[in-house]
Amino acid sequence: MYLSDLLNDNTLLPSAHNPQIYQLHNNSQLVNTGAVFFALAGTKKHGEIYINDAIARGAVAILKEAPVSRFELLNDQIPCISIPNLSQQLGEIAARFYQYPANNMRLTGITGTNGKTSVCHFIAQLLNDQTPTALIGTLGYTTYKEYNLISTHHTTPDALQLQAIFAEFRAKNITDVSMEVSSHALAQGRVNALHFKTAVFTNLSRDHLDYHQTMEEYAEVKRLLFQWEGLENAVINIDDPVGRNFLARLPNHVHCLTYGLDTDNLMNKPMISAEIINRDLQGCTLLLKTPVGQQQVSIPLFGQFNISNVLAAVGVLLSYNIPFDTVIKSLPHLKPVAGRMEYFHTDDSPTIIVDYAHTPDALQKVLLTLRQHCKGQLYCVFGCGGNRDRGKRPLMGEIAQTIADQVVITDDNPRQEDSNAIIRDILAGCHTNAPVQPRVIANREEAIRATIQHAMRQDIVLIAGKGHEDYQEIGDQCLYFSDRQLVKDILKH
Repeated sequence: MYLSDLLNDNTLLPSAHNPQIYQLHNNSQLVNTGAVFFALAGTKKHGEIYINDAIARGAVAILKEAPVSRFELLNDQIPCISIPNLSQQLGEIAARFYQYPANNMRLTGITGTNGKTSVCHFIAQLLNDQTPTALIGTLGYTTYKEYNLISTHHTTPDALQLQAIFAEFRAKNITDVSMEVSSHALAQGRVNALHFKTAVFTNLSRDHLDYHQTMEEYAEVKRLLFQWEGLENAVINIDDPVGRNFLARLPNHVHCLTYGLDTDNLMNKPMISAEIINRDLQGCTLLLKTPVGQQQVSIPLFGQFNISNVLAAVGVLLSYNIPFDTVIKSLPHLKPVAGRMEYFHTDDSPTIIVDYAHTPDALQKVLLTLRQHCKGQLYCVFGCGGNRDRGKRPLMGEIAQTIADQVVITDDNPRQEDSNAIIRDILAGCHTNAPVQPRVIANREEAIRATIQHAMRQDIVLIAGKGHEDYQEIGDQCLYFSDRQLVKDILKH
């Protein structure tokens, strides 16, 4: 492909400077001979500072985000084209380079504050029984058959990486893709040029206000997915008031299935719901109710929110006209996602749950769920990330103190913030006259070890915040650290 093909015959490009293109990169360190380097405007710095490095590594053309369109030659031979709003066009450019790899795939996009990862995985698990399926999300991307997750560092990869991933999927004859769509991805245009067939809304609660500023702005960005050109189906949680708002404003041509556990069907739309019959250490037994039938079924998952996640996945399968009996037969075989209410236990240990809950809403839901199963003391070990939304810290401190019997506050990913300052923010939400007074152990490994050693067999220990992550960001360092592996090691000894 030539540069003119990539740019769709951009009129700024002289015919004498039209190199062949073999790679697309926005990270100069990945550039090799024959690459186009995209110098994009970032929140802290502009990618143009890496142009010389990209050229030294073999870039044959530069596309630069700038207010005014312009052509120039760098080093008398490298075409550099300035393009306004380049970030929003990146998806289309990358799709053109890879020859629109996702166009013949059935794409399901899942958005919401909590539950995206579980819903994404549940959909992929259930669809994979019918058709070759892949998934993209917080934990990485993979075909479901291989299930070898490759990290992408973002819930939704950037536009260049995303189209490259779809090209991989095309080579493996994937026909269905289930993917998480973050608010950042929607705002930044990472998913532009993708054609979603079905959009799923899980819920909305406080998160990312360091980026979106207000909850109203956060919600409106999420709603973009439900206004997507060509969208055919929507699956919306109407237990959430934002979901009800999305439903009321949904384009008329979009077929919608609603779902919920707490809401009667007041929206006059086909609804999926469940009556919880039993909870035990093996999971839950439900009476699943859908527009096409109802059936009792057992699922190996804990928590009302996980039941809600299952309802969302069921909604997607029914939207794709998969028979109800087929769906029912698959549900007992669902597997929880790593670091999402993941259960660890030995004969003489407390029950230990590792979960990714890192927002006030998620922490509250996990603790309330475990309270229903707990016969002894409920412990909560958690911290909050640095250089992120400070406003949620005291809220999470208050939630943990209110619901748990014992609270241990520790580090999460402090990043460039002072660990003690983060902990003080959390403690600001705790009441000094409450019967439960938090214990502070800043070192996360020490906090986890001390809590597990202190807890008794009938107790439950929740280790919240990091879930599947296998690193800890301290200062400018990214160090290996895994809650899951640490728990496994502790239980071995």
